[in-house]
Amino acid sequence: MKFFFRATIAGVQETLALGSMYSPVDNELKTRSYGALNVCDHVETPYVVIRASSILSVVAMVPFEENTNIYIFLVEKFALGVVHTDGDVDEES
Repeated sequence: MKFFFRATIAGVQETLALGSMYSPVDNELKTRSYGALNVCDHVETPYVVIRASSILSVVAMVPFEENTNIYIFLVEKFALGVVHTDGDVDEES
C-alpha cells in the first residue's frame, strides 16, 4: 500500500488504501529455497484502490537479488528485530 485516505462514496465516509500489484510467486525460486522464499516481480500496473477494512494482514515486500535479477520477496512477520546496519554497533556488556 502506498497510502491510506478517507473519501465519501454514495454519502458514506470510507477509509480506502491505494496500492500496486505484484506478479505471481516464482515457483522455481520457491522450490529451490524449499518453500522459504515467496519471490515475485513488481508489476507495472495502474494503482488499485481498496477498502482498508478488506486488508486481512500486513506484510513487507523486501528487495531480493538473484544473479543479476532484482526481485521482491514477501515477509509475513517482519519486525523491528530484522534490521541492517552499515556502521559500528555498540553492544552493552
